Amino acid sequence: MVQPILSARWTPVLLEAAENVRTNVRKALLSRASLDADGLKKLLDSEAQQAIRETLSDAGFPVRVVSEEGDYEIGEQGPVLVVDPVDGTTNLARGIPFACTSMALSETPRMSGVTLGLIKDLYSGDVYRAERNRGAWRTGKRIAPSKSKLVKEALVSLDISKGAPVDRVKQLIASAGHLRQTGSSALALCHLASGIVDAHVDVRGKLRITDVAAGLLILREAGGAYVTEGATEDDLELTRETTLKLVAASSQWTLEEILKTLG
Repeated sequence: MVQPILSARWTPVLLEAAENVRTNVRKALLSRASLDADGLKKLLDSEAQQAIRETLSDAGFPVRVVSEEGDYEIGEQGPVLVVDPVDGTTNLARGIPFACTSMALSETPRMSGVTLGLIKDLYSGDVYRAERNRGAWRTGKRIAPSKSKLVKEALVSLDISKGAPVDRVKQLIASAGHLRQTGSSALALCHLASGIVDAHVDVRGKLRITDVAAGLLILREAGGAYVTEGATEDDLELTRETTLKLVAASSQWTLEEILKTLG
């Protein structure tokens, strides 16, 4: 199926799925009762996954879903849909307003085949969307990254949780103009694509392709740059098990400056 037809067919479905996730998540947050943080996280993930699955089933198009919460297939011989029902579940469960739902549609089982990316901010409701070779938008308006910056001037989103290689990132920590740890790589990439932050770095080797498949397309189509260390797009399989190291920036020049600080 050629890309424009694929995008035209699937964009309304993904928009509906994302809104249904937001609705289900809001209801879950209101009915949290006596759940602890871990119990609430499980409930949020379950409700979001259910919203997506029901929307896809109702649409009736064949699709193979690769999801952080479990893979499944609807019909036969459909495209691949890479899903993270909620990226930033811990934020959501703790009341930190930084979480999203992320979906990327691919014609092949590899990152190089991704043609449509859609991410919805579960708090603001903003929708970030991109189509390969056609551009990127936030709620219907084209987006672009910030201008090139020196590292000492840059606002950098950096994930240093759970076994991050501190020795490798300590120079970046010392020299960056400002640092943020957001808790959602998908939404951080959207903020990078729209000029809110200037770079996003996660070199732990634990970042899942399900987290960033949509965000990487959005960033590239907006005009940003990134490297997935040790792998090309053709190498990155769209599976739950695929992990990567990511360095992304507002421009190729800024990306190279960031890479120099990482060594």
